Amino acid sequence: MSFVKAHRYAVRTHLVSDGRLALEAPFKPDLEVATPPEYKDGIRGVWSSEELLIGSLAACFELTARAVAKRRDVPIHAFRTDATGYVQSKDGLLHFVAIELDVLIETDTGREHDAELIATLAEEQCIVAGALDVPIRSTVKVDAVDQEPVTA
Repeated sequence: MSFVKAHRYAVRTHLVSDGRLALEAPFKPDLEVATPPEYKDGIRGVWSSEELLIGSLAACFELTARAVAKRRDVPIHAFRTDATGYVQSKDGLLHFVAIELDVLIETDTGREHDAELIATLAEEQCIVAGALDVPIRSTVKVDAVDQEPVTA
């Protein structure tokens, strides 16, 4: 027997002021968005759609990795994902040409290979990564820490 999961995510925009939009979704605070300051009439200090795209990928990757680690009982003591998107002009249009994920995972000594596997599985299972038509390059560094002895 097979079950198909279907999810629906709805977001609406509305104008806040000249050059600023708000994103709204049910039961969530509004998020202000504007053109980034690198572009004409861009606004500094406000999230841009480009940053939201990169942030969505970074968040999806890390949340997926943490879920996989939990299912596989791989201890994660620290996890950091730094994401950078590269935009270039091609044929007069701007395009993302690459996205880099620099990932640091801290796990128990002896579980380094498991943590690397978690990162690989997260790359394969991240729904946002699967929706993007841009190369995503990941660099994963795993640090091991000795567990503190448990005292009664």
